[in-house]
Amino acid sequence: MHYVFYSSSSEETHKLASYILKKYLKNCEFLIFLLNGELGSGKTEFVKGIAKELGFKSFQIKSPSFTIIEEFSNKKFKLFHIDLYRIEPKFTNRIIFNLIEEINFDKKIIFCIEWAKKLKNKVLEIFKNFKKSKVLEVNLKIKNYKRKITIKTI
Repeated sequence: MHYVFYSSSSEETHKLASYILKKYLKNCEFLIFLLNGELGSGKTEFVKGIAKELGFKSFQIKSPSFTIIEEFSNKKFKLFHIDLYRIEPKFTNRIIFNLIEEINFDKKIIFCIEWAKKLKNKVLEIFKNFKKSKVLEVNLKIKNYKRKITIKTI
């Protein structure tokens, strides 16, 4: 599937993220959002919409550029917000592999990976091999003061 949306505000971006999450989460145990776009294109705003829908406070969500990974957990979900901006591509797969090895899959898992274009195909194949998983590529671009958000399943 391939969808194109336009957003004029952070609130619209949050609503779109919430809609997409609900659409795919009901049939998944492991949902992966691969977020790409220039600085300021709305990647973190998209994650805030996902977090809010999962029951987390959106003010808790900040770009983890320096911490690399932020984990949020409640009774039903684990959300991992990952930012690969400062990571050299040769190290990105190792970070994801190590994280997957440490996760207890006792709840539904959601990965939101900013700057996901740095990941290699090998890690994408691993995501697809998980039982009841779905990988969504989300590309964000600012165009004429609006966010163009393209979403496709991989």
